[in-house]
Amino acid sequence: MTDLSGEATLNAGPVCRVIQLSDTHLMRDPGGVLVGIDTDRSLAAVCRLIAQQSGIDALLLTGDLAGDESESAYSRLRDGLAALQVPSFWLPGNHDAPERRYAGFETHFKRHIRCPHWDILMLNTQRPGEVAGCLAEAELKCLASAVERSLSNRRPLLVATHHPLAGVGCQWLDEQVVRNGAEALSILEPLGERAVVISGHVHQETSQVHNGVRCFTVPSTCVQFAPGSQQFRVDDLAPGCRLLELYEDGRFETQVLRVADESFPVDCLSTGYA
Repeated sequence: MTDLSGEATLNAGPVCRVIQLSDTHLMRDPGGVLVGIDTDRSLAAVCRLIAQQSGIDALLLTGDLAGDESESAYSRLRDGLAALQVPSFWLPGNHDAPERRYAGFETHFKRHIRCPHWDILMLNTQRPGEVAGCLAEAELKCLASAVERSLSNRRPLLVATHHPLAGVGCQWLDEQVVRNGAEALSILEPLGERAVVISGHVHQETSQVHNGVRCFTVPSTCVQFAPGSQQFRVDDLAPGCRLLELYEDGRFETQVLRVADESFPVDCLSTGYA
């Protein structure tokens, strides 16, 4: 498992603006394709979209950074984001390399990110060799400690994961959520509205409330999955990302942004990918 450690501090203003990207699925070679989409090209389009937003303080990448665990994919990801000139913090997903460290990437895998008025906690749901997610005991302890701190200092908590903590209404994807997600939501419950969870993995936009905690998922920067599907099915929606604005009084606003200046036809007959 990729280790998450250390803390970063964002020198943001009264409103901290962060972008969530997920499921970039960059391949070993530039121009690698997933279900008909060149994942390098679609990521570049999302980065152009982000560049049009003002005052972004950080990028949160919620897993499946690579599509084939290759080191070259992580290097191209870092280089592709560099032009945005904002710090980026990464999580591993089920398609990412387990138990492997690449020199030069450690600074991206932070555990805590401190905003002026919010705290951000990065949690690893990767379970090597499995598609579904699970929070190891150490991850649950980190979550419990973060909740305790938030209750004490009254700072809202934004939690980022790769796999969602609960189902999103797609039968085939709901079999892949965090196996002990209910336990994590129970830990978060005392914070109620002062806790927000953002996740990737499902390649679609969703918004739900569990135990009073608001939970969101985000479109992929490449292929989209069809909402409400019983088995693997792709959607023709454009690649995208999520903007979150974190206010000093504990409020937040969020919206999904999608690429509109370029089209990315998908192989709608695809029955899945490894």
